Amino acid sequence: MTAPQDDTSPDVGKEVLFENDRIKVWGMDLEPGESSSYHRHVHDYAFFYTTPSRISLHRRDQPDVAQDYGQEFVQYSVVGDGIEHQITNVSDEPHHQIIVEFKGASASTKPQPPESNERVSDPL
Repeated sequence: MTAPQDDTSPDVGKEVLFENDRIKVWGMDLEPGESSSYHRHVHDYAFFYTTPSRISLHRRDQPDVAQDYGQEFVQYSVVGDGIEHQITNVSDEPHHQIIVEFKGASASTKPQPPESNERVSDPL
């Protein structure tokens, strides 16, 4: 597993809403212009956008990518040995999402392309 940099957070959301031995559920609200912490996912996870959103994804050493997402966008990610990123709300409206981490080993030893319900529009 790749070691995170010192400024990488283990918190993938802002608030733990529920946790048991199998899952951990996070809530994340981002005001316009607000960013999440730069964080590391060590568990496979799914997230659900409860608002239409315009989000910019930041990964170290890669160009940022902005995307418009529809309300009820859902994505499942297999993280392998872990993935790191930060998101920023680049819209004029608040963003809200729910993140569900699946505790235990990843479904793969390497990160896999995410699966989604494709409620998105073209990158900005």
